[in-house]
Amino acid sequence: MAPIVIAVKHVTPGLKEKLEECLFFFRESGNIVALVEKDGKEWPHFFCHLQPGETVPGSPVLRSMLADRLALYVVHEQAPYFLAHMVSRYYYYFPKEERQQIINLAKANYETDPAKDEGGPVYAGVLQCLQEYLEQNDYLNLHGLITFRMQQWMKFLRKTVDKAVDEFLMEKEYQEFVKLLKYFVALQEPKIKQVHVLLDEEGRFRFLDEDCRPLTQQQEIAGSGDDGVSDEEDKLVSMLITMAPHRIILHKNVCTLYPKAADTLRHVFENRVVLCKHCKLCHDAGRNLL
Repeated sequence: MAPIVIAVKHVTPGLKEKLEECLFFFRESGNIVALVEKDGKEWPHFFCHLQPGETVPGSPVLRSMLADRLALYVVHEQAPYFLAHMVSRYYYYFPKEERQQIINLAKANYETDPAKDEGGPVYAGVLQCLQEYLEQNDYLNLHGLITFRMQQWMKFLRKTVDKAVDEFLMEKEYQEFVKLLKYFVALQEPKIKQVHVLLDEEGRFRFLDEDCRPLTQQQEIAGSGDDGVSDEEDKLVSMLITMAPHRIILHKNVCTLYPKAADTLRHVFENRVVLCKHCKLCHDAGRNLL
């Protein structure tokens, strides 16, 4: 009987390893099998051979095992090629360096998404496609099958790329914003020697001077739920830029509850910002000190 032949456009070392895993089971069962790699007209071809007189290589067990191994190969080792291709095709107008940053973001997001892991819906769709095809065919063009049959996986990859682009643009906008704030701060002379920033028991920001006395610029920025966090962080950054202190000490509760604001302040004021992990002010905040 003719061997099962697999043609692959983007070959990685993991492919041969996974195919050998399938054939190992048959060798252990007393069958004589062989995996032969040949250069095709366009792409490498892998031939799964079984000598005459033994269990035929097209048995349901072998096809099922091949589908399982190939599904893992597709979701883990073919994804980088298709992600890069999608970025180049749909976001060609970005400079080359920025496209590479988007590709890196897309790969990172893809790797952490459980949908593509075994048991996940994306993996299940890839596996089903391979199973159905190998049940009826001895020749598999993996690249063609991915492109024309695995639409669920392709849509998942496109969604991953689009998300990476959104994240890249947001980060780029943020960096430009930080750059503008740094320029503004550099033009200002420090108005206050030192400012302690912390939260009281009601979630309001409090500002103390170097002697731990309340500043006259006190202003309430009370917590208002998840939707208000970003607005509160913007207000905090704006107030501190207006104060223009020579030194800013962000106490633990501020850094924990408002990490974005803390990160922005570190980038804008640089070495003028100190992150306090725990001190007496942190311990007493919200009690009788304020």
